[in-house]
Amino acid sequence: MSIYVVGSKSKKFLPLDGFHKKFIVDEKHEGDNIDHLNPWYCELTGLYYMWKHDEDDIVGLEHYRRYLTVDGWTPIRRQEAENYLKKYDVLCVKVGYPYTGIKDYLIKNRKAEATNSYIALLATMYGRGYADHCIRYLNGHEHVLGNMFVAKRENANKYCEFLFKSMYTWFRLQQKMGIPVERRICGYISEFLFGCWVEHEKLKVKTVHLRMT
Repeated sequence: MSIYVVGSKSKKFLPLDGFHKKFIVDEKHEGDNIDHLNPWYCELTGLYYMWKHDEDDIVGLEHYRRYLTVDGWTPIRRQEAENYLKKYDVLCVKVGYPYTGIKDYLIKNRKAEATNSYIALLATMYGRGYADHCIRYLNGHEHVLGNMFVAKRENANKYCEFLFKSMYTWFRLQQKMGIPVERRICGYISEFLFGCWVEHEKLKVKTVHLRMT
């Protein structure tokens, strides 16, 4: 089992065990990587590297300041994750917006235009049905937090294949059209649509807690 904990050189990580692996986004990495895209992709830089280089049967992604936990404090243990994934497809954290929808949150933070542009591309790549599903999801009040998950390898691979193909296509299209691409925007968009993909794929979700540092 491998959980990549992503952050920059300047960030403070919790002490990590043998299967939580520190991934520093602002360092050079050997082999297949997207280091050059990190200013826009953020934690996705680590997710891509994990996808291309790690062969464990259970994989995951966390942030240097956010850790999945069962008891509310201790970063998830190997045995806990393995036991849950005998019954579930993915472990993740869900957060709610009781007084506003996800879409309103994106509008308030000036990310709705880019998100809508990406969804429009998804319609051309994967059909209007998937794009409509994204729109319905963003009109809701709950989403899966921050590309943070632990999952069986086959589900993680399927997500990565979908995400990196579509996101890079969108990124290059924006550049080709001369549209400025905001820093961190690819990571931001994907954080809010990861839960939509999980829902669309009908994955069986085990909701766990979040420890902030």
